[in-house]
Amino acid sequence: MTIRPDALILALGGASWPRLGSDGGWAEIMAKSGIAVSQLRPANCGFAANWSAVFRDRFEGHPLKGIALSFGGQSVRGEAIVTRDGLEGGGIYALSAPLREAIAASGEATLAIALRPDIAATEVQRALDAPRGKQSLANVLRKAVKLSPPAIGLLHEAALASSAKLSALSTTSLAGLINAVPIRLTAPAPLASAISTAGGVAFSEIDDNFMLWRRPGVFVAGEMLDWEAPTGGYLLQASFSTGAAAGRAALAWCRSHRSP
Repeated sequence: MTIRPDALILALGGASWPRLGSDGGWAEIMAKSGIAVSQLRPANCGFAANWSAVFRDRFEGHPLKGIALSFGGQSVRGEAIVTRDGLEGGGIYALSAPLREAIAASGEATLAIALRPDIAATEVQRALDAPRGKQSLANVLRKAVKLSPPAIGLLHEAALASSAKLSALSTTSLAGLINAVPIRLTAPAPLASAISTAGGVAFSEIDDNFMLWRRPGVFVAGEMLDWEAPTGGYLLQASFSTGAAAGRAALAWCRSHRSP
């Protein structure tokens, strides 16, 4: 069926929900029509990490709570979830854009996780230096430093990655590691499992009313546009706002181009 509407609003979403129809199939059609479309990429997504089999099998699905995550000069407070393949969660999503771009540029990105961000390294070291008696290091970390089992497991992973044993570290080194655990991330999660999509129709292709320069009367809104939001709430708000703006503009277009 072929129709010729007075105005058309395209709000076809990104490509991160293919099972619900949002598969980004429109991108190729738009590009073939001469409209600049930035590559669709995962946003607000998890990332892959090379866990040891012991850590993966024991802590898959466990949360890392009350942590701070840092990368590229940015730091956020939040939580993360250990997955079988890596990490995901609100704290990870907030840094997903710079992490994704770093991995695209160099093949990996090293995320730093502070397990006790509210406690200074000197205070952590003081707790580690206290007499242990017959306690194991794991018990000291759990009782004196208040680390959860997955947080302790993450320390072991970091030590393993540097070919060292956690028990062989000095208390100074261990205290520093606790609030700067390096985690090597190797890839963003697949687009189909991301919360949202980066990329889309370039803003140079639309006017101030969200109308395509090359297709007068055709308006674009929502996640089809080349932008990304740090969380789902901002994503929804911007999608609603651009949709409302495009709707008003389309109505004005129809009124101004109505035949006498």
